[in-house]
Amino acid sequence: MNLLSDSDLAALRSWIGRATGVRGEDYRSTFLERRLTPRLRATGCPDAASYLAYLEDHRGEARTLAQKLLVPTTELFRNPEVFAVLRSALRERAGLPGWASIRAMSAPCSTGEEAVSLAILLSEMGLDGRILAGDRSRRALHGLRRGRFAVKSLAKLDNRLRERYFREEVAEARVVPAVADRILPLCCDLTRGFPGRGLHVFLLRNLFIYLTEEAQERLLGRAVQALVPGGLLVLGRAESIGRKRVEGLAAVDAGCKVYAKAWGGA
Repeated sequence: MNLLSDSDLAALRSWIGRATGVRGEDYRSTFLERRLTPRLRATGCPDAASYLAYLEDHRGEARTLAQKLLVPTTELFRNPEVFAVLRSALRERAGLPGWASIRAMSAPCSTGEEAVSLAILLSEMGLDGRILAGDRSRRALHGLRRGRFAVKSLAKLDNRLRERYFREEVAEARVVPAVADRILPLCCDLTRGFPGRGLHVFLLRNLFIYLTEEAQERLLGRAVQALVPGGLLVLGRAESIGRKRVEGLAAVDAGCKVYAKAWGGA
């Protein structure tokens, strides 16, 4: 049963566009309901219409909702098996024409742990390369630009990698320059266009699950166009291209949702 009417959803999507610049029409209705319902309870608003009116007069609540919509979820080497597949695929491609320097993108990257993980992987493999770390939230990108993370975010990281690539202080851990210098933080909204082309690796994880089918298809097509022939596309573990099949895209590891663009692809 839908908790929000069509008019409620239309009004919410319109607010999202005005307040954040993000295309509100690209969000699934079910996702919007899940994000809005707890805020109704928190503010005591009886319905969506009164809550949207509340937002106009309460900037703090508007910022809170905007952050909830941007889904800032990430961690270092999230799903390690995915990075193992990437390592193997990159090893196969290393030394091939056009693969001497890896151009990669992590988006949406949130606070950047995924981009840092990919930079560490390239360093461990002895590969040259840069990573574009894109996200709509300037706030999320702030810590990445500083190259600092909460020490607790390193809890699951292998001790060898932790000691080699981070300098720990009291409550923060600083990424070593050899890793930080590989990463270019960039504020962008993927639903409005891609900032990168000629990508060898594109980590596009945990975004499709929040988008409509139409938005997914549009974004997937752009992602494939952004890849070089043989380039690697990584989706989230809960996501699938399913019916959104793209000619020239094949599974490298279907379980890990790692795909490759055909070598003859344009």
